[in-house]
Amino acid sequence: MKKNVSTAPLALLLATLSAAPASAAEAALPPARLSYGLTVAGLPIADAVLGYDDRGGRYTLDVAWHTVGLAGIFASASGTVAAAGRLVSGRPHPRDYRLKEQGGDGPIDVEMSLSGGRVGRLEVEPPAKTGEDIVPVLPEHRRGVIDPLSAALLPAGTRPEEVCARTLQIFDGWSRWDIRLTPKAIRDEAPNGLRAPTVVCAVRWVPIAGHRAGHRSVRYMAANEDVEVRLARLADRDVWMPVETSVGTLIGTARAGLRSVSHGDR
Repeated sequence: MKKNVSTAPLALLLATLSAAPASAAEAALPPARLSYGLTVAGLPIADAVLGYDDRGGRYTLDVAWHTVGLAGIFASASGTVAAAGRLVSGRPHPRDYRLKEQGGDGPIDVEMSLSGGRVGRLEVEPPAKTGEDIVPVLPEHRRGVIDPLSAALLPAGTRPEEVCARTLQIFDGWSRWDIRLTPKAIRDEAPNGLRAPTVVCAVRWVPIAGHRAGHRSVRYMAANEDVEVRLARLADRDVWMPVETSVGTLIGTARAGLRSVSHGDR
């Protein structure tokens, strides 16, 4: 999976496969693990497991995934994404971000450190693309940002009607983009392991820098109104978790749907 706008659907799925910290009072609770299935046009393409922990005012998030079905046979790939940082007044302040992927078009590796919303050490493979059609990433695009996983951590005590009222300002190592969430619906049901209500957010992907200006996929994703995420809280604490994420793509709808929730040490 080369790092360009064609990966935007998967990036949106991964960015929303994350949690929302509640408070330091919940630090003694065991880590949560959530299992998801990913499909495109109804066909299974990958399995993913999300892990979340918050202890002693710190949080860790990780997502591990691998291709399945025909995708696993003809285009076998796997990857991990991890983020860690501190919770200050219930808000995430990321420190480290790591992405590793094997298979696809070649290995992908990102190591990024952040402090106060500013990108510090950054190593990416493959290197960022340059060219007349690439919107350059300037120094200001590496300030006031958050990594793709930490981006979806909500402030403590977020009420259902406030969950979707926010914009995520994301830098992933190559490009700067926003995810704009707006309220869509609140439903009085939730899957096993989570508790009602369920909130549904409409999602818009907004390219800022590092993308190929005028590329067909950029235009499609920037205009795409067929993206949403559904969230509910863990049964034992005030932590919002994704129930389902869907992204309309040029080849069909990509979905990440919750299968099961478990607790315990990793």
